[in-house]
Amino acid sequence: MHRRNLKEFKDIKSVEEKVLCQNPQLEKVFGEAEFLFKKPEVINEISFETKSQNDDGILMCGDAAGMITPLCGNGMAMAIHSAKLLSEHITRFFSNGKNKENLVADYNKEWNAIFSKRLAVGRTIQRLFGKSFQSDFSLALLEIKPLANFIIRNTHGSPI
Repeated sequence: MHRRNLKEFKDIKSVEEKVLCQNPQLEKVFGEAEFLFKKPEVINEISFETKSQNDDGILMCGDAAGMITPLCGNGMAMAIHSAKLLSEHITRFFSNGKNKENLVADYNKEWNAIFSKRLAVGRTIQRLFGKSFQSDFSLALLEIKPLANFIIRNTHGSPI
């Protein structure tokens, strides 16, 4: 088992560690913590690829519809928003006597209008991270306020 202290932690200089240690409360936590592993434990079996909003006529929302994109804000809020959207379409389907094809088409159209651009921008930006130079360069670009605001506008949705 490998334990390391805060000095060793800061010497590693990963993007996450540099950013996290700028927060005084987190720096205190990391200063008092004993790290059990040489590298952080990560979840790497999650697919961030584009998914369909329906599969063989079964309508999807939330993560099942590909709502997972780390750079698009609050994923839970997106999942809830997509569930709200789907429930509204299903309610209209039952109250208006629409056919299933219209339900699927209408839901897909509105889902795409609300989420597809946002998720595409998040996935594109995500590709800039992963390698040290790319990550550092991308973070430096985000210091440019108009660029950061543009990215936030295009990855975070409107309140529902």
